[in-house]
Amino acid sequence: SRIGKSNNDTSAGIDVSGSVRVGGLESSSGDGNPLFVTIVMPSVVKPDARPLRLTNIAQTWGPSSRAIYVVHATDEYSAGDQIDEASKSKSYPQVLLVPEHIMVEKGVERLEHVIRTVHKDANPDFAFFVNDHTFVLPNHLCQFLREHDSSKDTYAGHALKGKGESAFNSGAAGYVLSRSTMEKLIKEWDDPKSKCSAANASKWLQGNPGILTAQCFGEVLNIPVVDTRDKRDLSHKFHAYGIIRTVTGKVDEWYLNKHETLDNIFGVDTKYHHRPQQGAKCCSIRTISFHYVEAGESLAFWEVMQTVRRSPLMSDGEIKELMNKIWPRDKEGLGGYSHGLPGPHLAVWDDIIQVIRKISVGAAPPSC
Repeated sequence: SRIGKSNNDTSAGIDVSGSVRVGGLESSSGDGNPLFVTIVMPSVVKPDARPLRLTNIAQTWGPSSRAIYVVHATDEYSAGDQIDEASKSKSYPQVLLVPEHIMVEKGVERLEHVIRTVHKDANPDFAFFVNDHTFVLPNHLCQFLREHDSSKDTYAGHALKGKGESAFNSGAAGYVLSRSTMEKLIKEWDDPKSKCSAANASKWLQGNPGILTAQCFGEVLNIPVVDTRDKRDLSHKFHAYGIIRTVTGKVDEWYLNKHETLDNIFGVDTKYHHRPQQGAKCCSIRTISFHYVEAGESLAFWEVMQTVRRSPLMSDGEIKELMNKIWPRDKEGLGGYSHGLPGPHLAVWDDIIQVIRKISVGAAPPSC
């Protein structure tokens, strides 16, 4: 399949309004269904800023990632067509409006409604579930999915596991479900006695619906998490923090601790024990996602990626100058969980620039 031409990038299916036209990213089966869609769930962090985050996603990675925004009110994002059975002929981003009886705090019921609706109306080979703080590299996502078969089970992302709990994929970094997996999940939900049912969800699980889904995969459907790291250097592809914290390694201790038990699942990694690495080794050349990317940072990050992608001969100094010029420095632009750019003379700049260089092609329009 191919991506149609546009007015602002001849290799992309994006028009000047920020929407992607259909006609590319088709299913490998040739059935006219999309290869993938990206489901943008509501972030629990600073919900009042969500409309701006969705607007900026529509101006950056959203169109070429076939973003579908899950909203509780139309004023969260009013520019997109609503998902329905004609979704395959519409532009992206699209909107999935949650019914009024499913309130914001009913996370499990919302996720069930979303998966049922996406499977029925869009019927993609794969759905990538993120939230509106996630930053997606669409070309790398596409390449990753081309290596998988939608008729087989896929539950892939950044695996984590605390002691005494089921393994799960970080909802922040995003996780992929194949058509087969979504169909099995829906069938399980159709049984009210199932352990996967929303009726059995505690209040805590309602706020963490992905954990209940992971329990369903692990204890009922026997669909395991998988090691998605780059086999060449054991670097991660799905990241639960922004690029600065990911490169510097200044992430939360609880997050690091949830990698300690992965040796028991994937086999012993004697070098890193599946933990994220620091510096330029943090990120695979095929990196797919980052998280805690607030609205202002998403625009800056996307511009840097596109500029370096189109001008790969830029010097390190030019990249650093560009980042310092456009990157937000205030809390409103960065958000409360992101770290700003380092001081001008710190050595970590070399690692940041190296990572930007090696992942920038991921911001290209999908090649499949």
